[in-house]
Amino acid sequence: MYTTHTMLATVTQTFKKGDVVLQSGQYVCAPCGYIQYFERGALFTECLACLAGTEFGPEGYRENEEDFWQFLG
Repeated sequence: MYTTHTMLATVTQTFKKGDVVLQSGQYVCAPCGYIQYFERGALFTECLACLAGTEFGPEGYRENEEDFWQFLG
């Protein structure tokens, strides 16, 4: 008997730009509240609204300093 283990994102888990998306669904940007859909297996990007994950993002969320995407469902 084979068992398949699938990793799923939880609502308390956060992710940063460049992390692999574990579960397809809606994710919210912690600094600004922007909601974006990501497909499983893709990489998280910068936030299109506040630019978190880039040098122009909010303080503490520039480059890859902090996780900022949170799974909603």
